[in-house]
Parts: sequence; structure tokens; C-alpha cells
Amino acid sequence: METKYPKFVVGAFIFNNKGELFLRTSPGQNNNYTCINGKVEWGKTIEETLKGNVKDKTNLSVVSYELIGLTDGLNITSADNAEAINMIFADYKVFVGDAENFTTDPTREYKWLLPSEWLKLDSNIFGPYIREIIEKFI
Repeated sequence: METKYPKFVVGAFIFNNKGELFLRTSPGQNNNYTCINGKVEWGKTIEETLKGNVKDKTNLSVVSYELIGLTDGLNITSADNAEAINMIFADYKVFVGDAENFTTDPTREYKWLLPSEWLKLDSNIFGPYIREIIEKFI
């Protein structure tokens, strides 16, 4: 029997200098809004993964970051994989510098909103655990 281990994923809740939070839709989560995230690869640090994901997916540079907390993602499914998997999320509040060079995948919808504005939206638009984390910012 194969032993399965949870995937360790770093989530970046990106804030600009106006206090707005960036979220984008994810095809793997039924086009619901999620943060930038990525699995920590063997040989990479959490910091390298966090900064690399933000740069690769938004063209923004991380100025500073702080740990929000760890979340057990039990039985997560995605559009890419029908098999439920377990994940451990290390979620970070990430602050970026000047957003002048901001770019993102044009096939995904995205928004920059204050956390209080995100929470006014229907809870069905968020991927798993996202709304609960935004509530921590209020």
C-alpha cells in the first residue's frame, strides 16, 4: 500500500499599499476566488516559494510578509483531480511594493478589494477556507 502524505502549500494573501487584497479565480476550484498559492518543492524554502509565486503570477515584488497561520485542508478536490487529497496550507499576509508593474493571467478574473468589501460578496464565490482567512483581517 502506498503511503500518502499531505502536500505542503504556501498561500499568499497579497496586499497593496492601499490595503486592498488581491484574489483571483482558479479553474481548479470551479472558478472561485483564491489567493496565489503553490506547493513547496523539494529543495526550496518557504520564503523562496512565497516570493517566487508572487513574482511569477503577478510580477510584483514582496516587500514583507507575516504568517497568518496553518490550515489543514482535508479532502480537497479540484477540477484537475477527482481524487480528494489532503493539504497543509501555510498562509501568509504579503505586502508588495509599487503595483505599477502588476500583471496576471488574462484568462482569470481578479479583483483588488479591501477585506471588508470582499466579505460583502456572496460566500459561494470563494475557494475552500478563503473567506475564513479574510475574516481574520477584519
